[in-house]
Amino acid sequence: MGLLGCYSNPEIQERLRQLSDKLDRLVASDAAPRPSVRQDRKLRGGIVPKAIERVLADAGKPMRVRDVHAEVEEFLGMSVPASSVKNWLAKQVQDRQSRVVRLERGRYRLI
Repeated sequence: MGLLGCYSNPEIQERLRQLSDKLDRLVASDAAPRPSVRQDRKLRGGIVPKAIERVLADAGKPMRVRDVHAEVEEFLGMSVPASSVKNWLAKQVQDRQSRVVRLERGRYRLI
């Protein structure tokens, strides 16, 4: 089917009509734009990495990833994806100039 042939599909035509109607209603309303509720917008600017370093520095001892994650959330006062903490720690271990050391599986400390 060619590129233009997809527009002859009745299902796609109906969905495009619904989308067009929804956009028309949105434009016609005078509603103020809603702020984004996504958490990750608040986490930009290196807030999480700085919090992880602070938590590891304050601990002064090896920590498990889940404990680091819990402390980071408590420190920031907001939820943080556990994958953000885990991925940042894993990335730091690979960097030779990093101050983070992996002692064993899932345990890290700051030098």
